Amino acid sequence: MASPTTLSGADQRAQLLEVALGLLEASGPEALRARRLTAEIGASTQAIYTLFGGMPGLFEALVVDGFVRLARYVEAVPETDDPVADFFARGGAYCDWALTNPQCYRLMFGLTKGLDVRSGLEMTATGTLANFPEGQDAVEVMVRSLGRVIDAGRVRPVDPVVAAGQFLSATHGYVLLEIAGAFGEGHGLQIIASLASNLMVGLGDSREAVERSLLAATAASGEAHDARIRLATPGAVLAGVDRHRARRSGAVPAADP
Repeated sequence: MASPTTLSGADQRAQLLEVALGLLEASGPEALRARRLTAEIGASTQAIYTLFGGMPGLFEALVVDGFVRLARYVEAVPETDDPVADFFARGGAYCDWALTNPQCYRLMFGLTKGLDVRSGLEMTATGTLANFPEGQDAVEVMVRSLGRVIDAGRVRPVDPVVAAGQFLSATHGYVLLEIAGAFGEGHGLQIIASLASNLMVGLGDSREAVERSLLAATAASGEAHDARIRLATPGAVLAGVDRHRARRSGAVPAADP
């Protein structure tokens, strides 16, 4: 590692963010202390104040960096000729990133206890979903993806920002419950898959078309590196739908797990 005296301010800043992120995920926000962080890169604690204006500024920088990395990860999902499958696949990537970076994700949404960090998102009457550029850029990935669904005529003409807010509400709730360990293995995926499908049907797509797109999206998600997302196979995500149909037809007893 280069001596701190030879590093540019930008390089020192990048190193401190990298160290801070590693400590955040490994030990939680309470592990982030100026002396410990600067010792990791061989600098004095003054570097925190020079580069970030203090520890609150470092936490703000972690939030901004988190939204940038989340947007890049989700946008890296390739597009196909099925915009609904692509939208679902990007939703899966969102979950994948959040579940891989749970401490950072909570910080991004102002959910870290004891820290006064701004919430990343704030829906407004002007049609924005975030209160700073990097957050808005991350949301726009979802809005543009949903715009493709609308342009393809799969759903009724709707305000993509409002519709994106509906899907974000569902996805964010699922992620937080998954982080908290509220679901058994694979059960949460069945719930979020059914919920996303119901939302898309509610916007005007047909149930059959949505299920085909969901199958395509979940089949394409098999390379995701998070174990919980790898459970998103066609059989897993549609199992709940099939069981519900069987119960309604009387083929499966209501008490069947």
